[in-house]
Amino acid sequence: MVLIDKNSVNLSDEQRYELFMQNLMAERQAWILTDEHGAVMLTENEEDYVPFWPTEETASLWATDEWDHCQPKLLSFNDIKDKWLPGMEEDELSLIIFPTTALTGQVFHPWEFSQVIEKKLAKLARKN
Repeated sequence: MVLIDKNSVNLSDEQRYELFMQNLMAERQAWILTDEHGAVMLTENEEDYVPFWPTEETASLWATDEWDHCQPKLLSFNDIKDKWLPGMEEDELSLIIFPTTALTGQVFHPWEFSQVIEKKLAKLARKN
């Protein structure tokens, strides 16, 4: 298991991305924040992003101020791969991975992230 805690938000964008990916591949899950309207989105430079976090704790760190009514929601690996990424592609949304409150994090278009996880799955299959 990958050790991720509230101090992980102080890591660089690349380090947080690596932690997120290690956790996603090991635990086969990720977290988003939701409210009564669905997934919380960030908007920056007229681009909409759905933030993804590696753990419930790291997602909960964002549920403050205007988002204090939001709840972390667990997404299975298969739901991310088979439902969320295609839906986000259709809705022209991007992913921001394990963002900081300063809105920094690795950003991917859904098709790019699909390719990343397919490569990781292929690499795991070769090891087994």
